[in-house]
Amino acid sequence: MALLRLLCMWLLVAGTQGVKDGDMRLADGGSANEGRVEIYYSGQWGTVCENMWDLTDASVVCRALGFRNATEALGGAAFGPGHGPIMLDEVRCTGTEPSLANCSSLGWMRSNCRHDEDASVICTNETRGVYTLDLSGELPAALEQIFESQKGCDLFIRVKAREEDELAMCAHKLILSTNPEAHGLWKEPGSRVTMEVDPECVPVVRDFIRYLYSRRIDVSLSSVKCLHKLASAYQATQLQSYCGHLFAILIPQDPSFRMPLELHAYSLATRDPVLEEICVQFLAWNFGALTQAEAWPSVPLALLQDLLSRTELVVPSELVLLLAVDEWSRERRPSHEEVEGLVEKVRFPMMPPRDLFSLQFNLSLYWSQEALLQKKILQALEFHTVPFELLAQYWGLNLTEDAYQPRLYTSPTWSESIMSSSYNPYRSFQTPPHPSFLFQASSVSWSFVYLPTLQNCWNYGFSCSSDDPPLLALSKSRYSNPTIGYENRALLHCEGGFVADIIDFKGWKALIPSALGTNSSRNASFFPCPAGFFSRFQVVIRPFYLTNSTGID
Repeated sequence: MALLRLLCMWLLVAGTQGVKDGDMRLADGGSANEGRVEIYYSGQWGTVCENMWDLTDASVVCRALGFRNATEALGGAAFGPGHGPIMLDEVRCTGTEPSLANCSSLGWMRSNCRHDEDASVICTNETRGVYTLDLSGELPAALEQIFESQKGCDLFIRVKAREEDELAMCAHKLILSTNPEAHGLWKEPGSRVTMEVDPECVPVVRDFIRYLYSRRIDVSLSSVKCLHKLASAYQATQLQSYCGHLFAILIPQDPSFRMPLELHAYSLATRDPVLEEICVQFLAWNFGALTQAEAWPSVPLALLQDLLSRTELVVPSELVLLLAVDEWSRERRPSHEEVEGLVEKVRFPMMPPRDLFSLQFNLSLYWSQEALLQKKILQALEFHTVPFELLAQYWGLNLTEDAYQPRLYTSPTWSESIMSSSYNPYRSFQTPPHPSFLFQASSVSWSFVYLPTLQNCWNYGFSCSSDDPPLLALSKSRYSNPTIGYENRALLHCEGGFVADIIDFKGWKALIPSALGTNSSRNASFFPCPAGFFSRFQVVIRPFYLTNSTGID
């Protein structure tokens, strides 16, 4: 029996023995040269999503597995759906990488794909044995020179802005016809094309046409929006997707908040839900800073309503949020009904009684919304003074509604911070057990630690695996109340103060993502830090009433 157990253990281990992160294999193919692409990471095999999957990516897989090249790059789970995590999405290889892990992508296990979108390949059966001199790296520059020469053309391009000619250039049909990105430039036979563009985008049109030659382009904060417009208008789908991905990198570079607001309006006009969510996410995570910016009064009503409906909204306190709405309404002068709609989204139970009392003296919209505000204040005072069991029993209140859920409050009452460069990465602090005034006489003690290395884990008495650091650790005192749970968050700040990502605590620890948007052993933060590191870590305590027996603590 013991021998049988050892044999079973050997069989289980043998499948992954010697396998390392980034190794690849083909699964469920009819022969060794075809199948679903699977890649190994963090102790398990997973699949690759078909988004942006092409022959260049497929060739990286085939060459890594000993084949000369790929003949087909397939999507739609051509060899059947896989199992386990989807490891990579939006893979973009140059063709010289040793593994898909070295190609550009969204990062490890960052995907919304399903397994019916798994990528597959068919490789050539000819194995290595041919030595290749590859000077193709010189081609982009050579093709750019042909375009810049403006000689020997057979396609003439007029660029118009507001019905006026702004620019003229010529191109070469044969070169453009080899690039699928260029096929949308001229849809009708002929030698002349007219491009109608916005006046502010005229300066980047030449860059766009040059890209259709060389298939490479530099994108900056000032050019990304116009290049996205041109790519969208002329079906240059790879450039469109690349610019969309860059918005998450470029948006934080504008501390005035003008760019995310403009891009949000642009996303609505172009019906781009991905870009819209990127903009709203950034504004929600940096809402406190937004309310202090000069651009605050220019926030559109619909966007403000969207932001106020979110629980993952970073703001010092609910009172600060309401005062900001008050300032916004003074500047914008919305209708009575529009203000009423905004007030409905404010979470009055999250304000302590002292703040509730002060509203009649500090809020300019108080008297125009007196009836509604008095109703909301009464609702909040009941929350602060009546045990939740009675509220649920006699008033039928649903304490899982948004009004009773704390947002991400960054005031000292509910948060603590550690600088990443601090000599002492340990903080102890106290918070109330719960926002209700019923608990104000008690407190909960917390310990918050930044653990950049395994040695730090040992020094502070935490049991970490070698893959855990860098991480944040959070523990609380023995205070226990069966009616209260906690869903705490860690805010990751970059230099300049903006919040780049928000992470959950799984038990006592929260693993810190990579601060740069590059493929690494860690997922990348939602918004990369230009400096390459997080400057500050901030924990936010979020208590809530447990309304059933399965809580989070």
